[in-house]
Amino acid sequence: GNIIHVMSVPGIKCSLVAVYFILLFNIIIQNVLAQYEPPTPTVEPLYPKGLRMSIPDENGISLVAYHVKFNEDFYGLEAGTIARDIIKRKNGRWMYEDRTTRLKRGDKLYYWIHVVYDGLGYNLVDQQYVVNEFYNYDGTTMNGGNIPCATPAQTQIFKTTSKEQTLCPGQMIFEETFEFLDTNRWTVQQRFPSAPDYEFAMYMNNNDNVEVKDGSLHIRPTFTNDKYGDDYIKNGNLTLERCTGVAGTLDCTRQGGGWNILPPIISGRLNTKSSFTFQYGHIQIRAKFPRGDWLYPLITLESTTEYTESSVIYFDIIVAQSNGNPFLKLQDGRDMSGHILLGGAHATKVQFPVDDNRLNLPKKTATDLWSDNYHVYDLKWKKGKITLMVDEKQYGEQTVPTLHDTPVYINIGLVVGGITTFADNSVSDKYSKPWGNVEAKACYHFYLAANSWQPTWTNSDTGLHIDYIKVWAV
Repeated sequence: GNIIHVMSVPGIKCSLVAVYFILLFNIIIQNVLAQYEPPTPTVEPLYPKGLRMSIPDENGISLVAYHVKFNEDFYGLEAGTIARDIIKRKNGRWMYEDRTTRLKRGDKLYYWIHVVYDGLGYNLVDQQYVVNEFYNYDGTTMNGGNIPCATPAQTQIFKTTSKEQTLCPGQMIFEETFEFLDTNRWTVQQRFPSAPDYEFAMYMNNNDNVEVKDGSLHIRPTFTNDKYGDDYIKNGNLTLERCTGVAGTLDCTRQGGGWNILPPIISGRLNTKSSFTFQYGHIQIRAKFPRGDWLYPLITLESTTEYTESSVIYFDIIVAQSNGNPFLKLQDGRDMSGHILLGGAHATKVQFPVDDNRLNLPKKTATDLWSDNYHVYDLKWKKGKITLMVDEKQYGEQTVPTLHDTPVYINIGLVVGGITTFADNSVSDKYSKPWGNVEAKACYHFYLAANSWQPTWTNSDTGLHIDYIKVWAV
């Protein structure tokens, strides 16, 4: 395409080929020069004191300059707190090192570097590094160690399987990805329901109800009569093997009789009470909620302070909850269906009349049901304050009374009915809530209304599915 005109100059004979190669060589040189970008340095905070930064050697590098500031950004190409030109490579790297810089976890390094490559200067600007781990002088990672933080975390861990250390904000203190069911970490409940909710399901440790498969935890409800035979709930005598409740009490043994039936549903519930308890933190859970009338996910931080029959108040922190009813209206017309997500510090005054703050917690309304898809639910709990997020968007803040300043454990389950969650006179699609919260026959009336609620379970995903749970210090 391009025509190159060669002029004949007396005394100089220029061939077309020579000119072609000169042009080609210039293009290659320009491309090489245009392509050079300084690599991002490796940053190694050293223990007990010091800082090492380096980039790998490349043919053509003759100088590398490091410019660093601590916990303060650059607003131009200033020298910085550290400004050092390195003119010799060492062990195949262009390295800055000192043994005097004293760093803490959580410190932020702002830096830029200048590299002379083939005689021309190139800058890599606007770089940041947050100090999290430290290295020994020989380059090996420093394990454990009581290295202080720039700002100490509020979070405290009371029971854990990991090594104790100083906690810094943003440090992960718990991670569960459910590659398998770790029974050293999770206690799967095997017990009948109890105060304050007296829900309509008993909890069993079996694969039908609690299963880890394909990297997720699945909790599903099943029917008691399907397992034990028709009418078993009306006259069966059931003692739960390996009961996790108080032996010899109604936690572990029940007899069905008349309207005082056994729970008609079997479900799953598990917690970290024996392995991991903490106070204040940021918990994140990726989960898909159950769909079906009177079902809801239990994803809470439960106080290690034992709740007993004589307790006046029951309190926990709801990480996320949305009811399984696709349609549910309160008596006053407010929506409490599966389109509503709620969370926060929750309390129930148990003595009659029962008073519960669930309806006043922060909420978010969605066009789709929350049970339609997986979502990422976050709760950040600091002293006196809770922040709630879903899919990285904040939807609520709550001031938290000192009542909640107590160690907690993670509690996961699938709940059916009960006497505190669903307000009396609620209407689910074409029928009213079939039980009253203060009546003795609540569970029996729920069971008798199976023709109304059971069809909503039939072609729905009634399970709670959890992909992962993570907790960070705050």
